[in-house]
This record gives sequence, C-alpha cells and structure tokens, in this order.
Amino acid sequence: MNVTEVEHATVNDGTLTWEVGHLAAGDSSSVVVRGSLTVDSKDAVSSGSAVATYRADAALSTMNFEDLDAFCRGFAYMRSVEGERPDTWEVTAVFENRSSFAVDLVKLQARLKGSDELLFDFSDVNEDVAPHGEWRSESVSVASAEKPDLTWELSYTVLPRTSATTEGTLTMTARDLSVVDGKVEKTYSKAKLQSYREQSVQAEIRITNTGSSEINLMRLTDDIPGVFHAVDTSTLKIKHAGQSLPPEQFKAEVSEGITLEGEHHSPDGAGHTLSLTIGRKGPIGMAPGEEVLVTYDLVAPDPSPQNERVDAPTRGEFSCERYGPVCERDVESAPSVRVVHHRRDFSAGKQALKAGGRGRYEILILFENNGDTPLADVQLKDVIPPGYEMDGCEVRANKEPVEDVEQTQETDASGTTVVWHLPSVGKAERIDVSYMIKGEGDIDTDLLNTFHGAVFGDEIEVDDAAAEEPEAAEASEDESSDEESAPAMKFRDDVLDRVMEAHGIDAEHRDAFIAHASSFDHDGNNYLKKQELEDAATAWNEAHAEDADEAEGEAPAEEAEADEGVAAAEPEAEAAETKSCPICMKDVAADATECDCGFIFEV
Repeated sequence: MNVTEVEHATVNDGTLTWEVGHLAAGDSSSVVVRGSLTVDSKDAVSSGSAVATYRADAALSTMNFEDLDAFCRGFAYMRSVEGERPDTWEVTAVFENRSSFAVDLVKLQARLKGSDELLFDFSDVNEDVAPHGEWRSESVSVASAEKPDLTWELSYTVLPRTSATTEGTLTMTARDLSVVDGKVEKTYSKAKLQSYREQSVQAEIRITNTGSSEINLMRLTDDIPGVFHAVDTSTLKIKHAGQSLPPEQFKAEVSEGITLEGEHHSPDGAGHTLSLTIGRKGPIGMAPGEEVLVTYDLVAPDPSPQNERVDAPTRGEFSCERYGPVCERDVESAPSVRVVHHRRDFSAGKQALKAGGRGRYEILILFENNGDTPLADVQLKDVIPPGYEMDGCEVRANKEPVEDVEQTQETDASGTTVVWHLPSVGKAERIDVSYMIKGEGDIDTDLLNTFHGAVFGDEIEVDDAAAEEPEAAEASEDESSDEESAPAMKFRDDVLDRVMEAHGIDAEHRDAFIAHASSFDHDGNNYLKKQELEDAATAWNEAHAEDADEAEGEAPAEEAEADEGVAAAEPEAEAAETKSCPICMKDVAADATECDCGFIFEV
C-alpha cells in the first residue's frame, strides 16, 4: 500500500502511529489515511493487525466507595553514608508507605543517642505519600568516629480518599481484503447477415466472477450497432446461478448512439447504447466462480452490403459494496457481424427419353447450384405415372457417383412421388439423377417431361478465411504447372468437339484450348456453354493467325484479315442457325421457342 496522505498520525517503516490524546466521555476521534493498494493476484489480502492502548482515571466498572477504613503500614529508617572526609556522615530519613492507601506524614523526630539535640524535626509534611511510595528528607551532616546511632519518633495517618484508574490494550485482528474481479464475454448467434433481409440475432453476455470477493452490484454498458433496431427490453433475460432475476432487481435503459466502439461502425445508423444495472433492489450475492447470463434479441431490419465489419463491445463495472471500489473490465473479444450479398442461382430441369423396348423410358433430372454459397437440405422431386415403376436409379455429383442417397416414395392415384434427399449441394456443383421406368398403358409425354421442382433450405455459411486458403495456395504455385494441367472446367464433350471442328482447331490442342477457354467463363460458374466456347475458339484462331503471320511474314495483312473474317463468320453462322438449351444443353433451332425438356426461351 502506498500512503499518499495521512492526518494526525505518522507512518514509519510500514507502521502507522496515532496519538489520539485525551477523549472526554462520549467523544470520538478519527484518522484519515489516503493511498493506493496494488495487488498482484486475486487472492485475499491481509489488512494487518491494529493495537490500541489506553488509560483512564476511572474504574472500568461503576463501583464507588461509601466509607473508608484503613490499616496502614509504614516503615521508617535512617540512611547513613560516610562522607569524603573521615569521621563525617551524611544522614537521611526515609519513610516507606507499604499500605495500599495514601498517608499523611504527621511527625518525624530523630536525635543521636544520649543527646537531646534533634537532627530531624518534621511536622505535617506537605507531600502525601502514595501507596507503595516513599518519602526522603534532606541529608544532615553528622561528625562521628562511628556510624551514628539514632533514635526517632514517627507519626502518620491515613488520608480519607481513594483513586481509580483503568489501563488496557485492544488488539484488532487482521481482516482479509478480498479482490473484486470479473470476466466479460459477449457473443452473437450469427456472424453473417444476408443483405436486405430482415433477420433476428440473439445477443448473449456472460459475466464470470474471477476474483475472491462477492459481486453484489454490476453495471454494463453495451453497444448496439446501427445495423440493428434499438433493443426491445421486454426480451431481456438475466439469470444468476440458473435462476432468473426478478424485474425489480435490474434496470435497463436504451439511449441513442453507441458509446464504446470507435472504428468499426455500421453505415446503416448511429446505433444505441444499452445501460444495465443489476443489483438494484439488493445485493446479487455472486460468489467467486459463479456466472450471470444476460440475453436479449436484436432485429436487423434491412442490412446493407456496406456493413463489411461491425463490432459490438461491452464494458462491465463490478463492486462488492455500493460505495466500495469498482472493478472495470472490457469484453475480451467483442462480437463482430458483417453483411454478405449472396444471391441464389441454380439450374434445374428434366428430360424423358424413350428407351429400347416397349413401355421403357429413361428419366434424366438436372440440378446445378450456380450461386455464391452451398445449399442445404436439397430435395429433388419427381412423379412416376400410374402403371409404371422405377427400375434402377443413379445419382451423380459432378459426374462422380454418389452413394447412400436417401430416397422416399409415396404412391397414390396420381402416381408414385419420388423424393431424393441431399444434405447439401456445393457451390458450382451439379447433380444428375437418372433412372429407368417400365410399365404398360398410355402415358402423357408432356407430363412425363414435366419437372416437379426442387426444394432446398438455408444457404450454408462458409468461412471466407478457409475458402481463401486454397486460393492462396494455388496462386503460389509455379505458372508452368498451371500451363501443364487444364483448369477444372465443366463442359459437354460433344459440344466442345463440334466447336473445335467448326473452327479448325486440331484435336491434339484439346487441353491447351480448354485452358484457353477457361478465361471465357463469363458467368463465373465453372461451366463452359456453347456460346462461351465459340468466343474462345474465335479468339484462339485470331491469336494463332497473328502468330503465323509473324513467323512466315509472307501472307499480306489483307489476306490475314480476310481469313479471320471467314473464320469468325463460320461460328457466327452456326450460332445463328442453332442455340443451346441452358437446362439440358441440347442444340435446338435458333427460332425455337421451347425445348424438348420443357424450357421456354425468351423471345
């Protein structure tokens, strides 16, 4: 402890000394000591002991005397001391009061034996002799060859008075000064919010008593970012040791604007501050190790994509006594939310093909997730006409077989409803379902080609940091390895072969052309459609034509431009004659309004 100020006392070597002085009955006195106490642990600190000594001119009890009767014991003697010169003596009369009462020396006379001359003659000595005290006369010189032989006469009497005193020592034992400390944790139920969609988030604040003292009063200052509405205090719930606190035990106030966060704000609004006082009616009684849990609901009405990072810190103040020292702690890790701007983009379709044999059909179902995030709980639904039954089924994801796909069937008068349950479909993942049906009876081909829909749940949150790691690893690889291996692009082999053949690209350049065409994935779905392959082939021929001109240096520039024009005209002509269905990728006439799979083109 570092003492900075002390009144009416002194401090030396860690000991405080206070001379209180005289105190009349009913009076009191106090000493003021100011300083700072620094602790290096959370264990209780001893205050040190205090010792007080006192003396009073009165009995500790109320006892008093009515009458006084005493028997006194007095003892008198002569002290003879030989002087410096021979045959001279210094004689002193001594009287000792050996009783427990004060006495009055009335008479003392002393003479040498055989002499009538008085050496001492005292009557009514002014000084009273206290109990167990003594009285001494002044010394008298006596000339004698031998030690003087004296006779004396002594008279004394008891004084009719008494005295009372009290003395004592008070020792105050050391007191343990406990340390107030706590830990504040805050979390949100969501770290990401979808843009422009109203969403609810639950906030949780957990306060743990990490000190050695009880916490009986706490105050929380909590930032509510502007991406949320002001907190509805009716949703506020506070629990201590698993028990909910009554409403009168805490007080919540909401004010405009945030208080703590200084950098990562929300552009959607100024936000609010929740001020919470717990222990308003009485002490909380939060023992060391116990927790207080605060929860409330927040609503983000229309989060904008500009909320790239929004932090929401909290500060707690704890004390054991209402006017005692306060421990202030900030949240160890403030929760952070951000808004993601993802949009769902998927392709789905169905095609029924007549197979060999009577009453046999092959059913093809496509579902491709071209969105920004994986989809959860995807269900593909189809209906088998009455009189027909399924004969074998295969499910593939990106051309790879998928085992143990959950499949349910339900049969009624309209046919058999089949549902394939997929836990998730990843970003840029394509699901192909193919199965055979066989049966007898008439069948409605239009109904057979009807796609009965796909149902999926929420988008799966993806950790951006984890997604960026493989990208960073790929970027650090040598460029030569990228040239040797073709990018992981998807396409239809027959469409690729037709485009390469139409543009005169040799099959031996297939891998190089695929690597070249990967930069023409205009929609970024890792799937090369026919038009994208056409654009890549045109650019391929233009680039190789320029290389040929530079190497040979023979063909005029006009002829090279004419050749390029012809090469570019061919795919344009073919593209003008046909167009590709985005569902089944089948080429149809350029003026067709509907594909066999049921897809309707925009005119």
